[in-house]
Amino acid sequence: MRILYLINSLNGGGAERPLPAIIGTLRACGHEVRVVALARKAGNAIAWLEAAGIDYHILEDRDPERFATLGQLLRYVRANRPDLLWTSLTRATLLGQVIGGLLRIPVVSWQHNEFLKPANRFLLRQTRNLSAFWIADSEFVARITQRQLGIAPERILTWPLFVASADSPAATAWAGQTDTVFEIGTLGRLEPAKNMELAIRAMGVIRQRMPEARIRLSICGSGSLMHGLRKLAAEQEADVNFEGFQRDPLAFCHKLHVYVQSSRFEGLCIAVHEAMQTGLPVIATPVGAIPDIIRDGENGFLLRTATPEALADRILYLYARPELCARIGHRARDDILRRYNTDTVHEKAMAIIHRAEALVHTRRS
Repeated sequence: MRILYLINSLNGGGAERPLPAIIGTLRACGHEVRVVALARKAGNAIAWLEAAGIDYHILEDRDPERFATLGQLLRYVRANRPDLLWTSLTRATLLGQVIGGLLRIPVVSWQHNEFLKPANRFLLRQTRNLSAFWIADSEFVARITQRQLGIAPERILTWPLFVASADSPAATAWAGQTDTVFEIGTLGRLEPAKNMELAIRAMGVIRQRMPEARIRLSICGSGSLMHGLRKLAAEQEADVNFEGFQRDPLAFCHKLHVYVQSSRFEGLCIAVHEAMQTGLPVIATPVGAIPDIIRDGENGFLLRTATPEALADRILYLYARPELCARIGHRARDDILRRYNTDTVHEKAMAIIHRAEALVHTRRS
């Protein structure tokens, strides 16, 4: 098959992070894939694509913030005549559905998150049948998509967008030394959905309660809230380090003792999986698919009250209990390696690829 993989942008968020793995699997099956982005945005995902040798094209390259129009995309698809349009994120899906209908090209579409803007939810509900079938990045998102868009269960398949690797080394567990910094970290776009201010305010609470404790928060990511978050950290007089966009999240996780995910909503949340694979105890808000993988108090912690005080309480609790950090982190790693092993994820991916192949074969026939 010749596949055009349509995506909103190459910003570098959760929908772009797994592109090398997804496209690598498609190419291993003998299919030709080109990523087509409607906009560049920050372009952080470009390095991942180029490192994997993946062909890509940005339709609108005059202004990184500007999205390509329906006409631009239509002309491009007409000129390249793929066998299949594979869409990711709402804008790309809506445009892909229209063009697929006009040019009689089958469309399959991803859903990555529990949150849809009301307008997007309305539009996708109207166009849901223009995609031959849908793909969810987790069982949770599959359930949400069925309910929000009114899609029958048999038209939604799940492809988990994380593959665990036992070869990836574990982080060094917190040993409780008073002369060592207790390293807390969080990854994500610096946008409202990730709620980074919660962790910063928690650091302010920790400074007030235990000023002698050597605890540092490192934030990896870029986005529109960078200036405001830096200002907040200064106001809290907290030890917060902004590291910018991180091309290698696992390398970032390896230098931590605890990982925090304070999101307001999520889908699969790859960052949480990466942190757990690294053997870190994770403190996370119970949103998206996170409660499906974290059992509170067993392989991580769910922050059911998302306040700076509650998060500070949990961080200080772990700071004082190095043996608990090690035990929770070890269990988290074991669980992720078991649930997201290569064979399990590959089996689900192949079921989707075979269905797409059958779709194209039927159209050709």
